[in-house]
Amino acid sequence: MLAIYPWQQAEWRRLSRMRREQRLPHALLLSGPAGIGLRQFALAFAMRLLCRADEADRACGQCQGCRLFLADNQPDLRLIEPEQAGKAIRIADIRALIEYAALKSFAGRHKVVIIELAEAMNRAAANALLKTLEEPPPQCLLLLLSQRPAALPVTIRSRCQRLDFPPVFDQAALDWIRQQAPDAEAPADLLLDLARGAPPRALALLEDGQLSQRGQLLRDLRQLEQRGADIARIAAGWQDYGCERVLTTLLGLLEDMARLKLLQHKARLINADLKEDLQALAKTLDLRTLLQNYDLVQMKYQEASGPLNLNPLSILETVLLAWLNPRTTLKGET
Repeated sequence: MLAIYPWQQAEWRRLSRMRREQRLPHALLLSGPAGIGLRQFALAFAMRLLCRADEADRACGQCQGCRLFLADNQPDLRLIEPEQAGKAIRIADIRALIEYAALKSFAGRHKVVIIELAEAMNRAAANALLKTLEEPPPQCLLLLLSQRPAALPVTIRSRCQRLDFPPVFDQAALDWIRQQAPDAEAPADLLLDLARGAPPRALALLEDGQLSQRGQLLRDLRQLEQRGADIARIAAGWQDYGCERVLTTLLGLLEDMARLKLLQHKARLINADLKEDLQALAKTLDLRTLLQNYDLVQMKYQEASGPLNLNPLSILETVLLAWLNPRTTLKGET
């Protein structure tokens, strides 16, 4: 049986009640931040729908439907996602989905289609899906998973019933992190803050030196104060970390520095373990410059995580140039 995460109990109960009362819509939009567990939840609910044990709220794990699911051979389930990170979901993928959804269920019951990162659909793909949402095939449930639901066309969002998974900072999330990583190099509350309330993402921070990379980014920014700083070399080093990861980390660092400017010792920081380094760097910048850089990094993150396949090195160089020259506009022009 595929388990859901402890912080997803309320959402599970809601959908389970709708299933029992036969009130499930033809399309659900599951939205939440990266690392909150949308895929796990969607797969667990798909397994429950395709289970033959009608009375239980969880899949039995024993029937034919469950056995096919666990063997990755369930003909009534289809998962669609971008072929590669940062790539778009193409119209060909959606057309194949439409053909699949129109077919009769193998078991004569439900069919489930999961579209992960639904905001990655290009315009043609979204328009093609819209026709299916307007005239949904019987017995087919569409589950759209999105980290940025606002990036979906309003015509898509309006035809789905939305279920939000907000960030979690409660004791259940902290206990889960401690159970999964009892020997973690950082306390669970710091990891959860750094992950913005997404516990699985908190565990990922323990991999590949991500915690120490925050300190390196701060040192690189301090280096820009020196004459002749090599922006190309710094950007290349950041690219090795991963463009989206760097931009996400920068957003947290900039947010903390702005809080220190505004609240000083009362500020509650995301990167609480780096408070002294953040204070030292914040003293070299005024609040307006910090906020301008935050807006730029946020815009560049949207570009980097979007379907346009922009050059990550160019994005990082633009961010560094903006830091070096406070007069740089949000378009990266001097």
